[in-house]
Amino acid sequence: MSYWDAIILGIAQGLTEFLPVSSSGHLVVLQNLLGFREPLLTFDIMVHLGTLAAVPIYYRKKLLSLVTGLFGSARAQAVRTIVLIGIATVPAVVIGLAFKDAIEGAFGDPLFVALMWFLFGILAIVSTRWTKGTREFESLSFFEAFLIGCAQSVAILPGVSRSGSTIIAGMTRGVMPAAAANFSFLMAIPAIGGAGVLQLKEADLSSLADPVMLVGGVVSFVVGYAAIAWLLKLLSRGIIRPFGIYCVAVSILTFVFLNISGK
Repeated sequence: MSYWDAIILGIAQGLTEFLPVSSSGHLVVLQNLLGFREPLLTFDIMVHLGTLAAVPIYYRKKLLSLVTGLFGSARAQAVRTIVLIGIATVPAVVIGLAFKDAIEGAFGDPLFVALMWFLFGILAIVSTRWTKGTREFESLSFFEAFLIGCAQSVAILPGVSRSGSTIIAGMTRGVMPAAAANFSFLMAIPAIGGAGVLQLKEADLSSLADPVMLVGGVVSFVVGYAAIAWLLKLLSRGIIRPFGIYCVAVSILTFVFLNISGK
């Protein structure tokens, strides 16, 4: 892998991890286009670590308030918020472990990715009807948090956006789009972190210090941080449809490319 490959994939990961367009789908297709016939596990871990680091740094004030709240007058609300995040994480853990082999097989199939992109894109386009919510995510019930977690578990499949599925699920419960995104990104900390820990068992850890890998991680961090800020601004204005149109368009282009190339 060259530095340019690392930069391209790092940008793709940083943008698509948080924008509702599926980071896993983009990495599968881009690695296929760049000629990497097998998923680059170590590189995937590095760029995911980069985007993971962007979340606590962007939400440092919120996370600090949760920690300090545990020892102050806001303890009940802080505990409840942490429990909401924990409950929302459970479905993805269960599904990820139960169907690990089948999910890994899907990551090697660009055609499957294109199909999932198309279906998710349609959902994102339709989701504009739920952009008028008025609730903050802290008002979610534990059952509603579980439902959002189930949406996150579906996003284990490449081509289905983790952020998109959880944001849309939150919106269907009357949560404001930007507030749903805040919950989605806080959920990303245990979700991405847990997936990374599982992948570490199978990766060549010595290559994590490779300069090319480090470049990919740094690029994904910087771009991911910017993507969070940009998406929150768009969602505060109820803008989500363009991402659905993008997913449908990319899925069609992928189908066409696979048909022409015979891959």
